[in-house]
Amino acid sequence: MSTGSVIACLKNIQASQLGNKRNIYVYLPSGYEEQIKRHYPVLYVHAGQRAFGPSSPGNETWQLDLAADKLISAGRIEPIIIVAIAHVRPVTRNEFYHYVDAEQEAIGIGGSGIEYEQFIIDELKPMIDQRYRTKRDRDNTGLLGSSAAALCTLHIGMRHPNVFGKLIMMSPYFVDAQLDEQAENGLREKNMYRLPDSIPDVNMWVDIGDTEGLFLPEQVRRVVQKMLDRGADAKKLAYFEQADACHQEADWGARVQFPLLYMFGQEGQPTSLELYGRDVIGLEGGMQVRVQARFQCDNGLSQTLLSGEYVSSHPEVLQVLADGTLIPQAIGSATITLESGDLTATRDYRVISELTPVVQVCMQAKLTPTFRSSEPWEEFIYGGMGMKLAHAGDGHYEGCYLIPRDSGFSFRFTRGFRQFETDQEGNPIANRKFRAIEDMSLHYHIQAWGSASAKVEIGGSLK
Repeated sequence: MSTGSVIACLKNIQASQLGNKRNIYVYLPSGYEEQIKRHYPVLYVHAGQRAFGPSSPGNETWQLDLAADKLISAGRIEPIIIVAIAHVRPVTRNEFYHYVDAEQEAIGIGGSGIEYEQFIIDELKPMIDQRYRTKRDRDNTGLLGSSAAALCTLHIGMRHPNVFGKLIMMSPYFVDAQLDEQAENGLREKNMYRLPDSIPDVNMWVDIGDTEGLFLPEQVRRVVQKMLDRGADAKKLAYFEQADACHQEADWGARVQFPLLYMFGQEGQPTSLELYGRDVIGLEGGMQVRVQARFQCDNGLSQTLLSGEYVSSHPEVLQVLADGTLIPQAIGSATITLESGDLTATRDYRVISELTPVVQVCMQAKLTPTFRSSEPWEEFIYGGMGMKLAHAGDGHYEGCYLIPRDSGFSFRFTRGFRQFETDQEGNPIANRKFRAIEDMSLHYHIQAWGSASAKVEIGGSLK
């Protein structure tokens, strides 16, 4: 009888060019010890200290081992080895950045992505290949990362397609976005990524949640389209938008089965097709709306369609492009139909006179009467990404912001670096959530302030 999966810890592995050491956690699938002639594909995972094990309050993990166990035992993916690389927090350099420095995290933080990739390729991978029964070729070697680690995955994969043939990028930090009321879309954006002129022949999975604050699906989709424009094989590039998913380990772990299926499972057949998302478009105002289309396969995989054969019932009211972009022509209604293979989906849309791309969100936060601080009130506290609330007196804070319409936020208030709100006993609280569909005024009560032990707010932080 085969043993269950195990996780081995390789302690204090030296990264010579980085000048540091870290733990490496190695997941070995069920039966590895018994099937001594079998060799396995390998998936390397960044920020590996959060990859495995049960989640606990304030210390979320992906529970990647449980996802792999379930898929492997059901025969939905082939058995794989997972190598989780613990992240060394930056002092002067962040190993997830190749080209653009990480100064949005802290002034003076540079990038050491080149040295980090050298560690993986020249030191870690040879060690793993020597210690374990691995399939060493590029088609059986993958990289997985989220947020800034997904940006790192992109850059390493583009630079070394001969080593990594499978790239999984979840909620990638492709664009640094800051609130800017002078911008038409309410944002000041800086590209963090670089693409080669010609995209190499690799398999890629790219996804994003639609409640990740200023990590917007449209930003990620733009990069995916650039990849296609530069020669990426559409059959080897999967894209997925997850509704109501936040920028956190729990949400990445909840959907990680999709990229695992895509990379290591048998190809499935589409069984359902659905159109969803915003169904009201403005004739004026500048708010661009795109049809959201996703399909599900019989193997459990879900994907978002990047293009399709769309038809409008009333093109004089509403036209639709192949990528799903809706072009309003007149006030009224129209039905959009999408056909994909044997599947058909429809959705009704309405064109109104005007819809702006931003809405105003005003936020007020008050420290509860039971909270008494022995320290002076903070001049500012912070909500979701870039939302700075000024002290208005006696523990009241307020601020108003123009933010992209339909963007979703999940956050905790903070009064400084890793000083997050808690309950009165100092325990982490549930995230506060809202979606900016229209102008709104939000009112909150803060019970107490915690410290670094209270989990970082997850509306997009890279910490």
